Amino acid sequence: MAAEQKLKIAMVLRLFSPSGGLELYALKLIEGLLQDGHKVSVICERDESNLSHENLQVHLFPAAGRKAGKGERLDYYFEQTSKLLAKLTAGEGPFDIVHSQHFPVSPVDVVTFHNHTAMRLCQVGYPWERILNQAKMTATRAYRTRHRYDRQLASEARMRIFVGEVMHDDFYNNFAIPANAPYAVVHPGAELKATAVDPQPDKRENRPFQFLFVGKGFRKKGLDTLLKACAILKKRGQNFALSIAGMKDKSTARLNLKLLGLADRVQFLGFRKDMPTVFARSQAIILPSKIEPFGMAPIEGMQYGLVPIVSKVCGVSEVLNEGQDSLILHNHLDATELADLMQSLIVDSELYNRLASRAKETADKLHWRKTVEGTEKAYGRILAEKQKA
Repeated sequence: MAAEQKLKIAMVLRLFSPSGGLELYALKLIEGLLQDGHKVSVICERDESNLSHENLQVHLFPAAGRKAGKGERLDYYFEQTSKLLAKLTAGEGPFDIVHSQHFPVSPVDVVTFHNHTAMRLCQVGYPWERILNQAKMTATRAYRTRHRYDRQLASEARMRIFVGEVMHDDFYNNFAIPANAPYAVVHPGAELKATAVDPQPDKRENRPFQFLFVGKGFRKKGLDTLLKACAILKKRGQNFALSIAGMKDKSTARLNLKLLGLADRVQFLGFRKDMPTVFARSQAIILPSKIEPFGMAPIEGMQYGLVPIVSKVCGVSEVLNEGQDSLILHNHLDATELADLMQSLIVDSELYNRLASRAKETADKLHWRKTVEGTEKAYGRILAEKQKA
């Protein structure tokens, strides 16, 4: 796409907001597209963006009923977004690009996929988890409906954008998409900037090495594996602590900690709005996910010099350099391997300091401008194909 070419884009999503991973990605993308002179019409259920621009129009469709199940909601959203898109197309003229942020709509030119397929859950995790998710795929309307719309979006789109290469493999394999069907990998950026907060803990004062986990998912995010690794570290006599942000201290969680003997090592912080302070008081951030399209928390933590330990199946591992700015967990189900990686940071101060320094350098290079430019490049590929047709 020529740099001077200005497009008319319909962006389809449920929530237009700065909160959440998908939502923040879409908002930063739209901000960048507007800055580059494109016209953007957002089609959504709710607008919490507070974004105003002369080239921005926001069109709302009626909210789904509160009692509707997930499967019913998807069917409703498809009907409402497709109807509103047709109305806008007829009234304002055709769009150069109809871009869905992983939201049901037709017709569609580009889809950015933010989540794995429902089938992915049947292919990762412990054997009992795979069996359970296979049963859900068969018996649960929500799983089947989501699978149907993901297949439709992936098949109908002229261009598929994934936030991580690992998602490309998932979609192309599970939906038998031809290998030559065009796609692009456009990673998220990071914006959380370091501010004046309390300094990181000093290990030399014999304080526990501070690990951090950020997320809501217990099993999908690999917190179960992380807690097993912590139990191993404690048996080895290592001096450490783990803080968990984004998850409440529920009775089942407390029982799990008691059974593992970790009540004195693990602290649940709940949902925190002061994440800069949380990051600055930690030394390493761990994301041992079983299923993770990308994972933005490690990048945000790296801006504060936190050393990331992430599983190989996380999309974020694609922008890291193992042994240079990060440590990679190759078997996301192996608590002993994870414990070994964590212990290496505790006992080897030279390794920790070197990785922390490089982690910050890497994070500073990952910004939303690259996300916008990657998307515009993907637009250019399909526009060129349209002109040839």
